[in-house]
Amino acid sequence: MFTQLTFYIANYGYLAVFCIIVLLELGMPGLPNELVLFYFGYICHKAGLFFPAVIGIGIVADITGSLLLYLLFYYGRNHLAHVKPKWLRLPTRKIDSLTQKMTSHKGRSLFVAKMTPFIRGYVAVVAGLLHIPLALYGRMIVLTAITWTGGWLTAGWMLI
Repeated sequence: MFTQLTFYIANYGYLAVFCIIVLLELGMPGLPNELVLFYFGYICHKAGLFFPAVIGIGIVADITGSLLLYLLFYYGRNHLAHVKPKWLRLPTRKIDSLTQKMTSHKGRSLFVAKMTPFIRGYVAVVAGLLHIPLALYGRMIVLTAITWTGGWLTAGWMLI
């Protein structure tokens, strides 16, 4: 897997970084997000790519993937409600309580969830299904993209 990633980055450069990070945010199975981002930082350094461009593209790709997944579930919620089995009951009070918890404290719980490995991939799905306001979700994914993606790419870059 790593040799294929190296091939794509060496041949396609910034486009490969953008596309693979978007696919990671959309839930592409394979390797853990942090491991791939760390490796990307290392390979981009070896390939001679411009560091600020790699960081910028990585952050934009993270935001793009998170927003696409959020919007898919935000607007697909009604369709999912219609295709669910009749025996499956959704407790509306519990859903409203969860929505309230996620939007309280100016989105700190969203930030913490988005910064937690393995949970971070599901935050966009849950936020979309719970109809978390886009402005709140957008602020949190920008902050976490800068911190998470920028941090892992920088750590991989500094490995040399």
